[in-house]
Amino acid sequence: MKLLTTILAFLSIAAQSPNEWLMPDAQFVRFKNRRGPKGEGSCVYAANSMVGAHHGIPGAEYFLEPWEGHPPCMDGSYPSRFIQDCQERGLDYWSIEGPETIDWIVWNLQRGGYCGITYGVGHMITVAGYDESTNTFELRDNNYPGESRFVNRDTFVREHRIHGGGWCTIPKTAGPPPWANAGEPRQ
Repeated sequence: MKLLTTILAFLSIAAQSPNEWLMPDAQFVRFKNRRGPKGEGSCVYAANSMVGAHHGIPGAEYFLEPWEGHPPCMDGSYPSRFIQDCQERGLDYWSIEGPETIDWIVWNLQRGGYCGITYGVGHMITVAGYDESTNTFELRDNNYPGESRFVNRDTFVREHRIHGGGWCTIPKTAGPPPWANAGEPRQ
C-alpha cells in the first residue's frame, strides 16, 4: 500500500507544470556568488547550493556555509574537485562533461530537477526550468540570484558549450522538490 501511495504521489507531481516546481524567490537570493579566501568566485558551489535547496538536500544546500563539521566550499572549482567535495559531504552527484550534457539537463528538468551548468566563460549557474512548447530554458545566475532569465535553446546550447564543451552537475537523489505536492511551501 505504501508503494502504491508513493507512486500515485509521484504521478500527481509529475503531472504538474515545471513552473509549479520553481523554488520561491526568497530562497534563491540566499545563494549569491561569494569570493573565497583565494579571491575567486564560488559560482560552482552557489549554483549547486540552489540545487540542494530546491531538492531539500542539506549537504548541498549549505555548500557555501560550514555544515556538520565540513568547511564551506569556496573559490573556483572544476569537476574532480566538486565530486571530491560532494563525497566528503556524503552527496551522490553526476558530473557530466561534453556534448551529451544537453540531454542530461533536459532529462533532469523534465523530472523536476534543477542542475548546475557551465554558462559563458568560466561561470556556473543554475538551470531551473525548460518549456518544451517555447523551447526555452529558465536560468538563475548566482551573481543575480533574485532574477530569472529565459533563453531559447540555440542560445542556451551555445553559451553552455562556449568554454570547454559544457559541464553539468545533477544530484542523483533529485526529483520534484518538497513543495511540489499539495503541502505547505518550504520557507
